[in-house]
Amino acid sequence: MAKFNNIAEGSAADNAAGVKTLVLNAIKTLCYEKKEFTLASGKKSDFYIDLRRISFDGEYLSHIGKLLYGEIKNMEDLKFSVIAGVPVGGIPLISAILAAGFLDNKPLKSVVIRKEKKEYGKGNLIEPVQFLSKGSNILIIEDVVTTGGSILKAVKNAREEGYEVTDAVCMVDRQEGGAEFLGENGIELHSVFTRADIVS
Repeated sequence: MAKFNNIAEGSAADNAAGVKTLVLNAIKTLCYEKKEFTLASGKKSDFYIDLRRISFDGEYLSHIGKLLYGEIKNMEDLKFSVIAGVPVGGIPLISAILAAGFLDNKPLKSVVIRKEKKEYGKGNLIEPVQFLSKGSNILIIEDVVTTGGSILKAVKNAREEGYEVTDAVCMVDRQEGGAEFLGENGIELHSVFTRADIVS
């Protein structure tokens, strides 16, 4: 069942500000939970943001893709060869960005950075390698950032393979030290939303 039936044709959903508002409202109402959780980092938190509740939904994902693509497009100093999603939350996001770029006649390419090399097949840590040359700059895409540990793991793997990573983009920065930690490792974190936007 469509979730945006209350939005008129040609209204807010068709412009950047409207899309951003739609996605933020969806995060607040569908992804945010106020209760104690143990995060991937092992830290305890009194709230949880599960972006997969909308990023694995085709209708919401389309809006997320437009939003992320627009944010990346507007970062004039951002230089990259390909985008890469941090498994698993970042994978649908890069697919949506690719679709949005294609519709804007500015097609992008993406790769996946594995957590470890496969013991079968070609054994590549990054796929597809055909999109990369030595020194290529990879832009990391993540859904939610807490400590920045998942991004740094992907960055280290990419750097070990001879590629550069200078920037990462996330949908939500929980503002718990992740941006600072990544900054210490030479990565600038750009976030669409922060904890302050979501948690009242």
